[in-house]
Amino acid sequence: MKLWRKLLAAVTAGTICLGSIGAMLSVSAETELDSPAVSENSTEVKASKSAHTHYYGELASRSDGCDGWYYYSIYNCGNGHYTSMGDRNACQYAIDHGFAPNENDLAEGVVWLGTNPTTTATTKVTTKTTTKTTTTTTQPSVPTAKEGSLDKGDIDGSGSLDSTDVFYSMLYIANAAVGNTVKISKEQITAADVDENNRVDSTDVYYLMYYIALHGIGIDVSWDDVLAK
Repeated sequence: MKLWRKLLAAVTAGTICLGSIGAMLSVSAETELDSPAVSENSTEVKASKSAHTHYYGELASRSDGCDGWYYYSIYNCGNGHYTSMGDRNACQYAIDHGFAPNENDLAEGVVWLGTNPTTTATTKVTTKTTTKTTTTTTQPSVPTAKEGSLDKGDIDGSGSLDSTDVFYSMLYIANAAVGNTVKISKEQITAADVDENNRVDSTDVYYLMYYIALHGIGIDVSWDDVLAK
């Protein structure tokens, strides 16, 4: 097998955790209603929904807070192969619409794939004598690593670089792109910024995956070698 095929296989194996990122980007909530008695009186009210109007396929660098924005990041490996992170549908949209048409092209951002709400909605409201609401919210998080400086790329502080570090880097980037707050230390952000350009993005993920893939097939390279490519 040619070397580039080995590298591609190793990089692909390092991204098996991508499927769970989309699920972790959304905030979940459970609501329980306790209404033992309901009156027979009902009224109709009009509720105005104010929101920006976006069109399907609209592109932006960051979400403006409206529902319907999804993060994508794709890298064209050549020969019709791509590596991707973020929302699966958004990444497929980016691939299908040629956002990274050439080999080694990298494209990232957010694309609006939602549905615009109607301006005015009519709702029937029933009066309830007793209402008890319990809400549980789950926020995405990156486990806190040990205190002190971390080696380049070692986001979880385990002392080695593997797909777990790739996953946490992707999780941080994807959540930041759609405006979610992720608990992560300054030391972890510094470790994730492998190219040291003072921001964590898909380029850092690419270098981290490349470094891991090379070591996975027995090529003992340094970070200086990888970043010089």
